[in-house]
Amino acid sequence: MKCVLGPAAMAILVACALTASPALAAARLVGELPRAGGRPLTDLPGVETEYGEIPGPAGARLRSIVTTPAGAGGRRPAIAFAHWLSCDSVDFGADAADGWSLMMRRLITESGWIVQRIDKSGVGDSTGTPCAELDYETELAQHRAALRALLARADVDPARVVVFGASMGSTYAPLLAAEQPVAGVIVWGGGATTWFERMLRFERRALELGGADPSTLSAAMSARAAFFDRYLIRGESPDAIARTDPSLGSVWAQLVGTSGELHYGRPLAFHQQAQRQNWPAAWMRVRAPVLVLYGEYDWFEGRDAAALIADAVNRERPGSAEFEIIAATNHHFERFPSAEAAFHEKDGIVNAKPVVERMLAWLHRLAP
Repeated sequence: MKCVLGPAAMAILVACALTASPALAAARLVGELPRAGGRPLTDLPGVETEYGEIPGPAGARLRSIVTTPAGAGGRRPAIAFAHWLSCDSVDFGADAADGWSLMMRRLITESGWIVQRIDKSGVGDSTGTPCAELDYETELAQHRAALRALLARADVDPARVVVFGASMGSTYAPLLAAEQPVAGVIVWGGGATTWFERMLRFERRALELGGADPSTLSAAMSARAAFFDRYLIRGESPDAIARTDPSLGSVWAQLVGTSGELHYGRPLAFHQQAQRQNWPAAWMRVRAPVLVLYGEYDWFEGRDAAALIADAVNRERPGSAEFEIIAATNHHFERFPSAEAAFHEKDGIVNAKPVVERMLAWLHRLAP
């Protein structure tokens, strides 16, 4: 039987269709890399999600997650996401409410760009060297493999690929973009000073914001500087330092994030190799527009270190880098009433909106 709608019913039906939320496009598993732990694939509105696989160095099999605007045809602009230091997965759940997940979800669903994420080896579905044993150079090689795979995709316009380096990923971004022509680079929560300088500043801010007696800071920082000289610059292990100088060796246990021979959950070699990088030199070789965003209350990184990225780029190509501070925001896209509250993570409100909207506007200008 044929059903005929009257004018009023038809108007209601059209209005509902226009106001409905974008449908969830089913995510799919591509390739033979198995899903670890039986976790469901994450579906997001308005995008098609492909859980694939990228061969990495040393036989690693890296889980890639590529999202594409639903129904998009032809070659699209794309973003290669270079991730953080920790061994956390980039595979967030559909109901994840932390700042990083909300930022990525909005970027994926609102940009109209293809977005590629990878899990480092030993994280999530990825196989290979466990993250706790993964050094800087090997992880950099994994990002190189991921960028090559993204550029080779039939649905990606290789002339419109942007590298988005967030947190530790901001140090991989210039190395990738200096080697491979890209359309642009976005940075969040990272800087370009040496790893030695970054670590010293991080420790000082932790002491200051943690309420240390100001009269003790000079001695504490002098000891840390001496320790970092041997650990990061000379490449010695904490045990070797302690054997030759027990007093200096005791600094290891006083540092933020140390456990056994791991620092922030990563091996000594990771940090020692990071110290050997020349990030400003790499930034000066980048021949693309750069957007540097920094949270005002990000105690993980220094404002001057973030500004150094834009300074290095603009020294070679004046006006090609933009630097902006996002007010009252920490490393994790949360807003706080003060720097002290941000350090103690007290009274924070997740708000990725200012960062995402700034990135979206920049991307739109880059590829309207």
